[in-house]
Amino acid sequence: MENNSFKSYSNQKYTIKKSTLEWVIIICLIIFSCINTSTMFISMLLFLAFLIQKELGALKIINIITLRTVINPGLGIDIGNQQNLKWIILFLCSIYLLFSYSKLKKCDKRKINLVINIVLLFTTYNIFVAFVFSSLPIVAIIKLLSYTIIFLGTLIGVGYTYRKIDWLKWMLSLFTIMMACSFIFLPLPVSRLRNGVSFQGIINHPNMFGILAVFFVATVLSYSQINKNFKKVYLYSSLILVLYMVILSKSRTSLISCILLILLYVLFSNYKTVVKFIILPFSIIGVIFLALGSNISEFLIKFLYKGQGQGELLNSRIGQIESLTSNFKNSPWFGNGFSVPVLPFKSYVFSFDYVVEPGNLILSVLSYSGVIGFFIFITYIFIALWKNIKNFKKIGFLPVATLIISMGEMVFFSSNNIGIWCYMFLSMYLFFNNRK
Repeated sequence: MENNSFKSYSNQKYTIKKSTLEWVIIICLIIFSCINTSTMFISMLLFLAFLIQKELGALKIINIITLRTVINPGLGIDIGNQQNLKWIILFLCSIYLLFSYSKLKKCDKRKINLVINIVLLFTTYNIFVAFVFSSLPIVAIIKLLSYTIIFLGTLIGVGYTYRKIDWLKWMLSLFTIMMACSFIFLPLPVSRLRNGVSFQGIINHPNMFGILAVFFVATVLSYSQINKNFKKVYLYSSLILVLYMVILSKSRTSLISCILLILLYVLFSNYKTVVKFIILPFSIIGVIFLALGSNISEFLIKFLYKGQGQGELLNSRIGQIESLTSNFKNSPWFGNGFSVPVLPFKSYVFSFDYVVEPGNLILSVLSYSGVIGFFIFITYIFIALWKNIKNFKKIGFLPVATLIISMGEMVFFSSNNIGIWCYMFLSMYLFFNNRK
């Protein structure tokens, strides 16, 4: 495992954890990057200093840039001002990690070879679809390659480094920092910057905050399952606080996902003590409602409808669903191209301006790649899950969180955003072995 401490003074009177010092440096660089465009540029270059740690550092850089991407614009300049530099760093680090495949041990290669081959088949198939069926073939191919390179780079990187560092603990620290800072900002107007009502904390959008809260819940539950010395007081208190903030964010998908993960945790708990834990999720929700100090039925109606009239509950999703369904009917077997809109003309231009709102993982893949592509996609996801099925009860929260959150907020293919954390979760699940 990674060396976690060093002596800060020659007399060895004090000891500072190396990991703690590293997190202080990361936080300072992120704060520095929030000042203006120049400091962001300098900070992103300084992030590259982590390459001293080679593959370990490359993976940390990818995760740090993802963290910087989701920072509330009311707290710092948008990373979009350095979009090109961000892409260059992500691609270079991912390509560097891809070359680490030859360094993998044979047993680790066996875990991922089939997954890699099917992902490459999915990529090749979608390149064909892009040229034949897509309105914007070049845009589709670039987005596809972005997903493939960063996903496989992350997968191989975790496979090469998981014996050197506890990635689950590292990611838990990352999400804990975000949740703790968001809680501190709870009374401030900037924590509701998007619309003045829904809570987003230090994150750039209430729905994005909800997704990251789900990731935190999945991480802390996994860590609790595999570390029996993990303090239950921290587990319960953190779940209560995070669920409270999720409710304030008004993110329906995220709240449902959090509750499902907690129920899964109850299901996977020791049978002799499961009765004690059955009341856990209900107790947590009850405490939150008491803290809100409002009529429960009235609150639920407001939360579900988000200010819409009755009968308009799904208005925020209907447009996305209808668009994806229409695209699927347009080309049901082969799809319409990876993550691009369907236009009445074909163009070979390349631009970042062509944005789609996918909304749902299943419908998105059917729209992008048709039935054939969907079958290929489901195959490598299933294989990834099956490869470590023996440890599913301990760490299955990670892939489950990745999939269920993408059913409402489809972030899986967002390789320049938090899709990277979906890839981290799948990779950590694949390479987890019960070493502790």
